[in-house]
Amino acid sequence: MVRRKQPLSIAETMTEDDRSTKSGGFFSNWFAAPSRTETRDESDYSAPSGSSDSIDDQYPISSRRERRQAAQMSESFDDRSTDMEFDTADEDSLAEFDRDLRSRHAQACKYMRNGKFSKALKKFEGILASILERFGDNHYRVGSALHNVGIANLRAGKLSDAMDAIEEAVRIRKLTLGPDDPKVADSLVELGIVLLSMKEYNDSLEIFMEALEMREGEAEDVVLPEEIKETNLKVAKVLNNIGCVNFESSKFEAAKEAFVDAIEMQKRTLGEDSAFSFTNPSTKPGYLTMASTMCNKGYIDLEQENYKSAIAVFNESLKIQKLLLGADNKLVLSTLDNLGFAYTMHETYDKALLIYRELLSSQEKSYAETQVDCGHTMRKIIFLELKLQDFETALKTICAFEDIQHDTKRDKKEISATKKLMGQVNYQVMKYPGCSMFTCTTEEDADVAINLENWV
Repeated sequence: MVRRKQPLSIAETMTEDDRSTKSGGFFSNWFAAPSRTETRDESDYSAPSGSSDSIDDQYPISSRRERRQAAQMSESFDDRSTDMEFDTADEDSLAEFDRDLRSRHAQACKYMRNGKFSKALKKFEGILASILERFGDNHYRVGSALHNVGIANLRAGKLSDAMDAIEEAVRIRKLTLGPDDPKVADSLVELGIVLLSMKEYNDSLEIFMEALEMREGEAEDVVLPEEIKETNLKVAKVLNNIGCVNFESSKFEAAKEAFVDAIEMQKRTLGEDSAFSFTNPSTKPGYLTMASTMCNKGYIDLEQENYKSAIAVFNESLKIQKLLLGADNKLVLSTLDNLGFAYTMHETYDKALLIYRELLSSQEKSYAETQVDCGHTMRKIIFLELKLQDFETALKTICAFEDIQHDTKRDKKEISATKKLMGQVNYQVMKYPGCSMFTCTTEEDADVAINLENWV
């Protein structure tokens, strides 16, 4: 049986101001290529089956909460407006400068949320250009702007440009903020993500291990409860990302260990999993990230054919995702599909059938799902109905499935195979007088037992 393979969840961070530049790439216009020989710090990397960006802002907005609402990206925000260097500009001029950048930054974030990465990149490059012009090359705000440009390049699929921007962001942040500053770790996170995207697994793992050490060092320095919670969740994200790299390298035991450690830390940090805590604005992002880490661990269980464990972890993740995302969210649909697969492989066909019927119902209500998606799920439902020898119901499902095949103009061979299966199932129904809905058209259709080997 084929299952829906959702990419492992990875969380990203974004930084502060950004700016744009001329076409042809911002980086070569102002900087020499960063040295690949320097020792690189690492950063966190967690992805939620949905990756959550976090953009650091450096504009004097009235509160941290307002910045979070403006950007709608969860992870690491950094507001350094209070210790800003005023250089040759007076306060009024600087305030106007920041208001302009803040407006452009908000628009870039909106583009990112809507998947318009090329437009976001132009905005971020423009912000970078403005900051370079005002503050010069070696200013901490340049590091923040480069970080954001790197994220936009990554999302736009421009991995080489993303690598250049993030490496330079790391260099400038080390220089201006210090090698152990959390913002350095944030940029290292993105560096690890770029390396993973480039399938440079050894380098990516090295980066994330260094990031883990940095995050754990941060955890030792904080004392306030909210700071402890935030830092522990950052550590968990790095662990999740380490698991992702090991998964891609087929090091499943190492990946599972990292995912389990991440989940344990997330549960300890977030506390009791009540409906209130799930929907509490302060803990909602953490629970969503934990749900994604759980799914990652579930993928390992499926790879290792540990279906009982996969069932438990997918059910736990599904509980959170449904409450926070809604029944027709694509992550919920993916988790349902994987849960149905786990039940099927565990030969718990009755529960698998319930899950796939729920999945089909949600797909039919979702604007994002197509008839083809529904058809894939119907194939699995037919398989399970036949495994449970519910021939009459299976016959009805096969007829509906054949209609979808015609509507979506599927290959004639596929439709022929469906017709043949319909005949075979109808033959089983005809064994019981009065139960037949259709008549077999040929003797060939109705011969022998039903063969599901190549059906799903």
